[in-house]
Amino acid sequence: MTRHRTPFALALAFAISGLTTSLAAAADGADTWTPVDVRGGTATFEANTSISAISVHGKSSQLTGTARLREGSDGLALEGLDAMLPVQSLNTGMGLRDEHMRRYVFTTPDGKVPDLRFTAQKAACTPAGTGRATCTLEGALTIRGSERPFKMQLAVTKAGPSFRAAGDTVVKLSTWGIERPAQFGVTTEDDVKLHLEFVAQPSATTTAENRGGR
Repeated sequence: MTRHRTPFALALAFAISGLTTSLAAAADGADTWTPVDVRGGTATFEANTSISAISVHGKSSQLTGTARLREGSDGLALEGLDAMLPVQSLNTGMGLRDEHMRRYVFTTPDGKVPDLRFTAQKAACTPAGTGRATCTLEGALTIRGSERPFKMQLAVTKAGPSFRAAGDTVVKLSTWGIERPAQFGVTTEDDVKLHLEFVAQPSATTTAENRGGR
């Protein structure tokens, strides 16, 4: 004798099937890493001097970078970070001072001026409210061709498909074996304050693939 499922049994079966599918999709999404790009990020710095009334300020709007990002139930995660800042793009507002900065701070003994670079395998992020997170980046910063451990925090805010990030830290010139520049009796302090601001957007390749799949 063949049994027929009651409407309740059929509804329950469909519900279980739908729940299983949703959980599987959520699990797949949790493992999805999205490549993101940074273009035209801003880096500003401030260096105090031996004279309290004098400080050196500089800026570049050519910070670029790549990373992989994942949004999961446990929050935001980052990996494979690689950022670069051209030394020639740093500007203090005075040509002669820029020339001295590049010569005494960023030029290697063999006369090369390599760009600044930061790399990190991953970043630890903790939720800081809806659509926000605090990410601690631990990696290596290369200045004048010398790589040293480097750590800083970024406040990250989601803005549509993009993420805005900003953070402050201090770079010690002595850590990279750089002597403090001096001119006309004014000597720069060892600590240089650094502020970063940038927007990370899904890479062009990822955006094109998503459009193609529609």
